[in-house]
Amino acid sequence: MNKDRIVESYRGYEIVAAKQTGTCKGVVWKGREQIHACTGVSLEEIVRDMKDLVDQQHDERFKARTKPPEQEEYIEAFRKILSRLSDSHLAMLKAHFYAPDQTMTATQLAKAAGYAGYSSANLQYGTVGKMLNDMLPVNLHTRSDGTPVFTSALATAGDRSGEDAHWTWKLRPEVAFAIEQLGLAT
Repeated sequence: MNKDRIVESYRGYEIVAAKQTGTCKGVVWKGREQIHACTGVSLEEIVRDMKDLVDQQHDERFKARTKPPEQEEYIEAFRKILSRLSDSHLAMLKAHFYAPDQTMTATQLAKAAGYAGYSSANLQYGTVGKMLNDMLPVNLHTRSDGTPVFTSALATAGDRSGEDAHWTWKLRPEVAFAIEQLGLAT
């Protein structure tokens, strides 16, 4: 590990921080475009500050939205995260796409991905939802403690009357469209 340089992908941005001639400098990149540059006392401080900046821009993009994202935006967001999706992630997306009424329980998602129980499916499907939401912010369902349920970036919550393992998720139509258009359902 290089102690003089940190390179990190964060919410669709690339954060680069390095020690140069006695000072620490950092840059936030979006593709080939430099978004922000700064200097600071330590690399860790610079990375933290740049993440805060990215989070702020993410929140501003979400608040500026006047309507839900369109199908093409979902396709573009999925293209950006596709290389980070595991075989298990893809198996859950495909199973959800082909499920009756595109609705599944967490237990069914777990089975489709080969997980032993629903908690693994919740964690991994939530990971996909977080990756997607990092690229395309949407209004997420929140738990009673205020933390976001990232699965709601992929699907809308259905029946919640039973235990967690039997809660249902209905795939968002725009997500289903992106899955189909990108050939993830084959």
